Amino acid sequence: MTKHSCKRFFLIFSALLALLCLFGIASCNYGFFWGLFGEENVDDRSSSLSSLESQKPDFSTQKPEVSGNVYSGLVITDLHYGAGWGEDNERDFLNWLEQRFESGDAEKIPRFIVNLGDTADGGHRSEFKDYVEFENKIKALAVKCTVVQKADDYKIYSILGNHDLYNNGVESYEDLCYPYISSYYFNISLSGSGFGFYFLDTANGTMGTSQLEDFKNKISSDSRPKIIFTHYPIYAGAGKYLLMRLQNTLERNMLLSYFAKYNVKQVYEGHIHARTWFDFTKFREDVIQSFRYGAAAVFTVNESKGTVSTEIIEF
Repeated sequence: MTKHSCKRFFLIFSALLALLCLFGIASCNYGFFWGLFGEENVDDRSSSLSSLESQKPDFSTQKPEVSGNVYSGLVITDLHYGAGWGEDNERDFLNWLEQRFESGDAEKIPRFIVNLGDTADGGHRSEFKDYVEFENKIKALAVKCTVVQKADDYKIYSILGNHDLYNNGVESYEDLCYPYISSYYFNISLSGSGFGFYFLDTANGTMGTSQLEDFKNKISSDSRPKIIFTHYPIYAGAGKYLLMRLQNTLERNMLLSYFAKYNVKQVYEGHIHARTWFDFTKFREDVIQSFRYGAAAVFTVNESKGTVSTEIIEF
């Protein structure tokens, strides 16, 4: 074997070994980024979904009153406080939100907000505190526009992203980011059975064994149509985002089959920073662009039709 052939063989072998290690890490409970950043096991953090029925949005405290059984919420993701770029987007978003609050359109006013994670760029406590200041501005705006009378009546729900785990960021997240847990669910019912809302912890790039089993048990016994919120995309189509979705193919296929079987209508995800989607016919998967790129999404629920529609917002 020539010197050139030996060098080529070594490079190919090293690349294959790295790839095998990468997918080996992806298949365990630590997720794709564990080997790079030393994150904790998701099963240690979130073995089951907590019921948040006592802390779900209360539309009776909001104005204008919800007409019929159609209402909206807002999804933001990948805020990356501490990143040092896209700083003007907070101001532009608040300007847009004030206009939406004052529009008088009862069906399109966001009644609550969901943050899909990567709240803090480096998992530092100071970054989470910056996010809390942002939340307080939203709540103050909701009071100013008389959507609610008290700031705490306007709910902003968060889940973890992979960046939130860096530098032991989970402790700060659980101290500062409502509802202070990483996976949970509740239902909203204005007439009939209503909709179920499920918030999953995929911050490690996996749900882990325990959370996945608990999720299946809960949605299989819930006949309501459902909306799922998660940081990592489950599928998001093929192509250039291949390595940005859940890497354990068995876990991914199980989740997709659960969604189709148990009346999931919509899945909202982040992490990629770009806008993409996939329509499975029985349900739709939408990846929302990063807040730092000036985007968010309004979702509108129609309980009588059992449908969810998505409006992409740019600010």
